[in-house]
Amino acid sequence: MTDKKQRIEATRRGRGYTLIELMIVIGILGIVSAIAIPSYRGYLTSSRQVTTRSNIEPLRLAQEDYWLDNGAYIAGDWKADGSSRTLANAPLRWNPDGDENRFDYDVTLSGATDAVITVEYIESGNVVATASSVLTK
Repeated sequence: MTDKKQRIEATRRGRGYTLIELMIVIGILGIVSAIAIPSYRGYLTSSRQVTTRSNIEPLRLAQEDYWLDNGAYIAGDWKADGSSRTLANAPLRWNPDGDENRFDYDVTLSGATDAVITVEYIESGNVVATASSVLTK
């Protein structure tokens, strides 16, 4: 009798999974992905926003250094696609460091002693995050 049970068990294992078992696994994968994908996208959005905000700091420091020496801010931009890089020219000579050409930087003067720095995170040609900082003296 034991020998017969072993043959039946071996035959069952050789047949594979039943349709019900496969449907249960597919259902579980669907539920897990329905929870995980929006959570992952939210994580990406928040990390892009934090990175964009932190990328303002080097340009802000360069502008503040220039202000200390010359009493003015420099207007200009630095585009990720290379179309405009006026901040890299004299007199500021500023270039982003390690941003993999994913950010557009723009400095706009607003009055004699004020400037606004705007940084945009660019992905596939679209702006996915923006941050700004106001410089005043």
